[in-house]
Amino acid sequence: MLFHILLGKVKNMDYIQLKEELHRIANDVAGDVSIYATTPDGVIAIHEDEVKRSASILKVPVAMACLAAADRGEIDLDSLLKIEEPVGGSGVLAYLSGMEQITLRNALTLSIIVSDNTAANLVIEHVGIERIQNFFKHVGVTHSQLTRKFMDYDALAQGLENVATARDMVRFLACLNPASDILSLTSKQQLKTIMRDQQLIDKLPAFQPIFDETLIIGNKTGTLPGVEHDIAYFENGEKRIDIAVLTTNWEDNHDGQQTLAQIGKVIIKYLRTAFTISNV
Repeated sequence: MLFHILLGKVKNMDYIQLKEELHRIANDVAGDVSIYATTPDGVIAIHEDEVKRSASILKVPVAMACLAAADRGEIDLDSLLKIEEPVGGSGVLAYLSGMEQITLRNALTLSIIVSDNTAANLVIEHVGIERIQNFFKHVGVTHSQLTRKFMDYDALAQGLENVATARDMVRFLACLNPASDILSLTSKQQLKTIMRDQQLIDKLPAFQPIFDETLIIGNKTGTLPGVEHDIAYFENGEKRIDIAVLTTNWEDNHDGQQTLAQIGKVIIKYLRTAFTISNV
């Protein structure tokens, strides 16, 4: 018990160590790293407003825009959507035979847990880019934009790119906090559960202890050649961290994945040691 009490007494040091360690990781790797994290002890920001290609992390705010519209009664999550223009990349819908339609609710789920591009595009088409962009403005993000569907190479050739910053992505994650009124409680719980059921867990959640039910992580990754992103909420009891890590300019994507995993490992260590005193 004395060990736990001593850990509690160095709570501020643990936060300082966390901040120093994240800066060290960001500075020591070959890629360009942007981090924004809100912790119980304060904010950690590293190149947090640097605009980067978003890859699939914008699927979370797209899902939020969809849920917000459902909260207002503008759309029905049980609407059936026709699968008419499947696209490749991540996901499963484009590779299944005989799939002609899917509910909006299931499309939203697939867009997150397996980063399904076809499913995400169905959500975007049903909700509408204008409504999604208005949601971005409502949340108050300043640099992040969704201007096209996923895997839309024609739009990309015309200069339309989806972009994000680490700070903006944490603003979106904050919509899941109890104090936020952006989404209903039901929608918050639904999206948190979907993110917790994420199947792509080799980045920030990579070191999550398998049998530790007290530590909850919900995340969403993004990957392009030379690009590795992950955004996540970490919860340990009443303690919560929202973090976005956007990384670019990797010669080898695996190095980016390992960097994100190490950042997640540091976050987990902080949550499991800095607040042990509260469990004594």
